[in-house]
Amino acid sequence: MNEIPQLLPLETRTALQNCFTQIRLARATELVQSGRLLEAEAALAQNGEFPRNASELDLLARIAARQGRFDEARRRWNAAIQIEPGNEIYRQCLENLTPARRIVRLIVNSQGTLLFLLVWATIAFAVAVVVYAFRH
Repeated sequence: MNEIPQLLPLETRTALQNCFTQIRLARATELVQSGRLLEAEAALAQNGEFPRNASELDLLARIAARQGRFDEARRRWNAAIQIEPGNEIYRQCLENLTPARRIVRLIVNSQGTLLFLLVWATIAFAVAVVVYAFRH
């Protein structure tokens, strides 16, 4: 009979911690989506301590990867895999951190900028050819 009152506060505390973790993760995800990466990191790493929750570590890894901090991203995903060994998404994210895949992803994500630079380089080259032709 004494065990039930002792278990209830522990169960309640665990439920509250899970609820707060979900709220914190949702808020950090919202911050990331609005481009406020530093605030999202601060929300997840409270008091400078990194979370022990795989989903939060995953989001921190994604933030680090987006900022080009690939070694840190790798450490966060490895920590998440230690918590959830069967999570294939975390393993795929680690595989995507290889340099060749990062370059391909960078090119794909920068197609608009690369096209813009190519157009302006072509225009500059054409102007240089015209100037050179009229001087000689």
